[in-house]
Amino acid sequence: MEKLSPLAPPPDWTRLDQFQETITREEFIQLINTLYSPTGAFWRYTIINGNELTIYSDVEHNELLYRLRLAPDQESQLPLKANWVSCIKTKGNGSSDSKPLKGLVICLDPGHIGGKWAKMEERFFQIGSDPPVIEAELNMNVCRRAAHFLEEAGARVVWTKKNYEPVTDLRPADLRADALSLLFPFENQENLPYRFSDEIEKKISLTAERLFYRNAEIRARAEIVNRFNPDLTICVHFNADKWSDHPTREELVQKSKLVVFVNGNYSEEELVFDDQKWDLLYKLLSRTSVPEVEVSEAVAKEMELVWNFPPESYNNWSAAYKVGKSPYVFARNLLANRIYHCPVVFIEGPYMNAVDAYDRIIAGDYDGNKIINGKSFKSIFVEYAEIITQGIISWATSKEGIVVEK
Repeated sequence: MEKLSPLAPPPDWTRLDQFQETITREEFIQLINTLYSPTGAFWRYTIINGNELTIYSDVEHNELLYRLRLAPDQESQLPLKANWVSCIKTKGNGSSDSKPLKGLVICLDPGHIGGKWAKMEERFFQIGSDPPVIEAELNMNVCRRAAHFLEEAGARVVWTKKNYEPVTDLRPADLRADALSLLFPFENQENLPYRFSDEIEKKISLTAERLFYRNAEIRARAEIVNRFNPDLTICVHFNADKWSDHPTREELVQKSKLVVFVNGNYSEEELVFDDQKWDLLYKLLSRTSVPEVEVSEAVAKEMELVWNFPPESYNNWSAAYKVGKSPYVFARNLLANRIYHCPVVFIEGPYMNAVDAYDRIIAGDYDGNKIINGKSFKSIFVEYAEIITQGIISWATSKEGIVVEK
């Protein structure tokens, strides 16, 4: 019986057949060791015999999942069919200086749900009588501006959502059974009582809510992304340090830090789940890592130029792993950048509760410039959108630029 992550459908291992002999043994090992499983956890579930990789569900190698044939060398490597490595340079693809992104389909994914769900998501805070800070609204503001700029540059823009309602049809009440399975994994679910103590009922409710907005919502968005099959998906977020239940201006942190995530760094705890083994293999074999890292580095360069905030360090956090050349780019196994099958760039903007961003955030979106604390600023949402757009343009028009040939 396959071991699955919460709400994950059983993976279809035959979908990996298209990748047989399309990657050399050397490249496969290099990608595992430097990006997807730098701790070596992946190898606990596999055996390489010559050029055949056998993947197991268990570390004892008793429960076979799949066999993947690796090419012994580049000369014998079969071509990928319709994937992100089958590409041509932007230059010569009908693009021009005025439309440098012509031919690209870019999906915008504004993070979180917002609206009446914002407090449940823990993406809401308010200082005194200041306007409330609701992250979903900030992300949407950026995406609306970015859509305009990207389309002006020639891209076709699609969205995972455009409002403050969930994409998923599920609601927390629908996920009680899943919450019980997580909280009581070793119990016979049919023998559990109908109602528990108030304390346990609260845990059940919180677990069901988190499954709703952290899991079911992202899985519903993945269906949209994978149906569109865009060349690139940009997940837009603002970051934050911890805030209290009743925050004050004195609690604002002094400086924002910035980070861009690409898919990778699957932990031993995550690779217990067979769907995550499949997800890792699909992302690796479809070669999404090349454009993910390249676009992330290009966007990070723009973030540094415009905002000049330092990068996150994550010295004491194993979930993030430094990759590539930019100090701002890390590999992390987030649900969105794992199950969205195209290249995904997951951007965390300035801290919502930092001195350098807070007043600009509560000023809202606007055209032109506005005086804030004695200085003239353009809208932080316009600025963020310009950073995203210029980063993608810089990547697409560089000598390593990639446009998918479908």
